Amino acid sequence: MSHHIEGVKVYSFTPIKAPGYKVYAVENITVVPNTKVLPVLSRIVKYFRYPLETNIRLKIKSSQLLKISPEKLAYLVYLLSDIVVPLYLSRYESHSQVLIAFLENLKDGGTIVHCVALITKKDVKVFSRRPTIFIAIVRNPDQESEVLQVSNLYKISWLYLSQILKVNKNIDIPYIPLRTYTVLILFESKTEDDKYIEVTVPELHESVRVKIPIKPAEWTLEDLPPKLRGDLETIVIKPIASGASYAPRGILITGPPGVGKSVTAEVIASALKLKIIELRPSLYRSMWYGLTEKILENVLKAIKTRRNALVLMDDADFLVGRHVSIHETHVSEVTILLRYLQEQFRPLTILTTNAPELLDSALIRPGRIDVVIVMGYPDKEFRKQIAMRSAKKYGLTLSPELLDTIASITRWFTNAEIDALLRLAASKGEGKITEEALLWARSRFNINEQLRASIQNQLRWFGEQYQGIIVKYVVNDSEII
Repeated sequence: MSHHIEGVKVYSFTPIKAPGYKVYAVENITVVPNTKVLPVLSRIVKYFRYPLETNIRLKIKSSQLLKISPEKLAYLVYLLSDIVVPLYLSRYESHSQVLIAFLENLKDGGTIVHCVALITKKDVKVFSRRPTIFIAIVRNPDQESEVLQVSNLYKISWLYLSQILKVNKNIDIPYIPLRTYTVLILFESKTEDDKYIEVTVPELHESVRVKIPIKPAEWTLEDLPPKLRGDLETIVIKPIASGASYAPRGILITGPPGVGKSVTAEVIASALKLKIIELRPSLYRSMWYGLTEKILENVLKAIKTRRNALVLMDDADFLVGRHVSIHETHVSEVTILLRYLQEQFRPLTILTTNAPELLDSALIRPGRIDVVIVMGYPDKEFRKQIAMRSAKKYGLTLSPELLDTIASITRWFTNAEIDALLRLAASKGEGKITEEALLWARSRFNINEQLRASIQNQLRWFGEQYQGIIVKYVVNDSEII
C-alpha cells in the first residue's frame, strides 16, 4: 500500500482536559467539522466510561452517514482524540496509548487511510514500546466485500502514521507496538427491509434511541365490504399506485371501536404493496422538557426517507385541538405534525379515531388529510364475510346454514365481536361450531341495539357535516337487521 506524503497535513496538540498527553494527527484529507457525527460519538462514548475488558465491534447502520464525504466523517477522529480518549487514558489506562484511524474500504478491495491520530504520554517518545488500544472507524461502501482483518487494519494505520511522522516530525518509530484492545466501528447501509426504524437523538452527554416498528399488512381488499372496496380503489388506491400528482397523501378513518378501521388501513397498504410504520405517542413522548418535540422531529425526518411504507397513527385521539390542550408539549406535538402533513414528499399517512370531533380541525382539512373514510356497523352480508374470514383463521368449518344463523344473531355487532363470538362458540363446541354453541355464545354478549343505532345515526350526521372528500360505509338500519 502506497501513500503520497506531499500534501498530507500533520498536527500535534495537547488535549485541554488531559495536559499530560499529546496528540499526533495526520490528515490525508482536509477534515471538516460536522454535527451529523455527534449521535455516533454518543454511542461510542459509553464504552469509554469504564476500563475496557474485551474487544468491541460496533455496527452503525446509517444510509445518511454512508453518503457524506470522508472529510466530514473523519471529524470523529478529532472528537475522540481531543477529549474522550485522553480522559479515558488518564483515568483507567495511564500506561497505554491509543491509535485512532478512519479508514475506507474501496470497491477494488483496497483500503485508504483518511485520518489517523495517536494519543500518548507527552514526555514519552518511545511509542513502539507502549501497549496500544486501537480504535478503527471503517466505512464500507461495498456491502458485498468483507471487512479486512483487524490486525491488517492496525498494521496499515500504524505504518502510515510512522511514515508520515518520520518525514514531517523527524520521529522514527521502528516497531509496531503491541495491540491490546480494539474498538471496531463499522458503518453499514440501512436497508428498508428492517423491522424497525432506529432513531438516535443526542441529548446533552447522553443519547435517546427510539425504535419505530415496521410490519407487513395482513389484510387484503377481499376483506372489505364491496360497497367500500370500489370507492377505495377509485379514490385512493389507483391514483397512488399510478404515482399521480393528484393522489391523496393523507387519510382519516373514523368509526366506533371494532368496525375495522385498522384493518382498512392495512388493506390500503396491502393493495399498494407497502409496509406499515406504526407511530404511537408512547414511542416518542418523554417526561423531560423539550425532548418529546426533539424526538418527534427526528422520527418524522427518518420516516420521510421511506418509500416502501405508509405511516399509521392508530387511535389518533391524542391529537386534540390546540385550543383545549392542557399541556404545551401537546400543542407543540400537533404543530409539528401539522407541518409534517403539509410536506409534499412524505409517505402516505393514515389516522384512525373513534372521536373525530376531538382532533385539531387543522389536521383534517384537504391538503393534509385528503380523504375521510367513515365506517359503521357491518350489514348482514358483510357479517357472513367476517365470519368466514375468522373461521378460516382458526381452522373452523361453517356450513351455509350456520352462516345464516351467525348473520341473524349478530345484529349491531362489530367485526371484532363477530370474531370473538366464533372463538367463544368454538370453545363451547370443543373445536366445532354448532348452532347450539352459537346461541350459547350469543347469550354471553350484551349488545345495546338502541345505543348502537344512535351511534350509526351520529356517523351519518358526521358524514353530512364534514366538508371535503368522504367515503362512507354507513348502511341503513334495515340492511343491518
